Amino acid sequence: MLLEFSISNFMSFEEKNTLSMIPSIQSNRGTFNISGINVLKFATIYGGNASGKSNLIKALSTLTYIVRLGLDERHRKLYCRVHEDNKDKPTIFSVTFYANEKFYNYYFEVLLAERKVIFESLSELNPKTGNGKEIYTYTKGELDYKKVFNLKNIDEFNKNRLKTYLFDNNMTQHKLLITDLISKEWDDSQLSFIKDVIHWFSHININMADFPIHDMKYLEKVDERNKVEDILRELNTGVSKIDFTKISEDEFASRTNPHFAKAIIKDVKERYSEIVKSGKKNIREFTLRGDSYYRFLFKPQEENIDILELSLKHENCDTKFDFGDESDGTQRLFDLLDIVFTSQPNSVYVVDELERSLHPVLTYKLIEILKEELQKKNIQLIFTTHETHIMDLKLFRKDEIWFMERDNKGLSRLYSLDIFKIRNEKIIKDGYINGLYGGIPLFKKLEE
Repeated sequence: MLLEFSISNFMSFEEKNTLSMIPSIQSNRGTFNISGINVLKFATIYGGNASGKSNLIKALSTLTYIVRLGLDERHRKLYCRVHEDNKDKPTIFSVTFYANEKFYNYYFEVLLAERKVIFESLSELNPKTGNGKEIYTYTKGELDYKKVFNLKNIDEFNKNRLKTYLFDNNMTQHKLLITDLISKEWDDSQLSFIKDVIHWFSHININMADFPIHDMKYLEKVDERNKVEDILRELNTGVSKIDFTKISEDEFASRTNPHFAKAIIKDVKERYSEIVKSGKKNIREFTLRGDSYYRFLFKPQEENIDILELSLKHENCDTKFDFGDESDGTQRLFDLLDIVFTSQPNSVYVVDELERSLHPVLTYKLIEILKEELQKKNIQLIFTTHETHIMDLKLFRKDEIWFMERDNKGLSRLYSLDIFKIRNEKIIKDGYINGLYGGIPLFKKLEE
């Protein structure tokens, strides 16, 4: 679970901006309780075009990338370039999260232009007292184990491992210490914090506007396919039946690029031949998502691969349609339904432009469905949108609605609806459109 994310000196964010999932209103409505702390399930972020909404999503995506793989060339120009001297100032990321019944804060500073890590720290928090216990505090270049780690009851074996990884990490300037630690195998409960960090970063799913959220693996289960059919009928998409049709390798090649198809099939067969050699006999699946959707079903005992293509039937129509035949809106719904059917509890979904290709009324209904389904799961959904139809306090709490505003220098500022005193809660979207809360486009007159 995400509790708080802060960023500074990143793209259009010069000063510190914070997205909080901790309720600012004393109400349990729409929250879930984790270890005695109420946490919000939703955050919806409004703002004009180029206000910085997508930059916030990119900041979260960059955070996860740097933690997993380190700094690379693509990061050099991501500092806030509104003022050129920001090039020599640190970019700061801070994330507070909940994993395996513990609360953590992870913080780091980097010089993006130089691909250089400066400082990082990890602390375990007690949210009820506000106190934190440092697990490690690391300034790049420090080799003294005792000055970095604050760990008790660690045996010599694990202590020596940490010393080795500390030394190795100092050989490179573009990697965080946590990157090296989470890339290793850890079985000892003495270092459970490492597994907790791995757990959280593996449960955050970030979706930019041009990419699908996931691979729709939920369609592999018949009962979940049936539920998807019910939802699609409820949303009046015209789709009445979801099925998979077996096709040959030649048919697969003819429906995609032949060279690409050949490479894919070769790769899948090589991958699965290793499974056969290992003695594993359970059926394995691999999915491919493009204009159409394919499942590669491997049966080790038969040593063959079935290629199954997703097909859809419409009401009052005998013809089957490919996934790529459906409208952008229907395809978008399949993406978003991954949130409903995720098998990973405590996941965080971050979606840029959730309403893209969807009708306003359909978007409202979809949010109602998501809210109903997520009541049963510890799942958070954070998304950007322009859709004022869902700016409704029947759907969201005031502290779940956020605005992004860009000033005349091009700098972004994030703030919550909760800072405003609202007299008539029924017409907040009218107040937003009329500029009462900011976060809307401001137009200049064309010179004659």
